[in-house]
Amino acid sequence: MRTPTDRTTHADLTETAASVGGLARDLADDLAAGRWTPTHLDRRLARFLATASAGDGRLTAERLRTALWEGGEPFLRQPDNRFASLLAQLVPGTASVLDEATVHALLQRLTAHV
Repeated sequence: MRTPTDRTTHADLTETAASVGGLARDLADDLAAGRWTPTHLDRRLARFLATASAGDGRLTAERLRTALWEGGEPFLRQPDNRFASLLAQLVPGTASVLDEATVHALLQRLTAHV
């Protein structure tokens, strides 16, 4: 079993950042190519996060948890829940992971189509 300090090692943060960045890039590519169509709920939560982070540019754990709570179980049970998975992976991260530019770019693309 991993202890809380094990989750915060540099190697874990690097792996999480790479995973989050890769997933955000994959979603953005699929969105651009028409292989992924975000649901209304995906777009609503992206708008919430884009608005919540507009002042300081940070996707804090509290903001991410609020978005996941707002989406609730329907958000997590969508047929293609990669966006929910992306947000969930960000929650235990640090500021460097939460400021991932690719995630912000994806949020902006999702809110542009609302």
